[in-house]
Amino acid sequence: MRLLIFLTMALMGGCATLGIKDSALELQISPQPVLRGQPALAKINAPLDADRVVGTILTFGSPQLEFRKDAKKGLWYFYGTIPFSPWVKPGTYQVRVIAYLPKEKPHYTEMKVDLK
Repeated sequence: MRLLIFLTMALMGGCATLGIKDSALELQISPQPVLRGQPALAKINAPLDADRVVGTILTFGSPQLEFRKDAKKGLWYFYGTIPFSPWVKPGTYQVRVIAYLPKEKPHYTEMKVDLK
């Protein structure tokens, strides 16, 4: 019973912080499909005055990936390698990127990515 209450609170808490889905945010991930063991680049046109931009893959245990700001190019980016391991299976995954803005609710966008 305690576990059920805890899970319910965790899910409700997560929904409250999600923010506003923003169609103006354009997420680009290359290469497509993403290859395990190979570097990938994610770019998003989040506002440069955002406090931070964080991406995650909507699967259990996925880490939060901190994007870096490139003021010269006017975008935020993440560059990294998807590990080649038995825990990371090929398939289609939903990626969510959230921009935390100084005086607004967070804005987010999502896209599906194929992993091979």
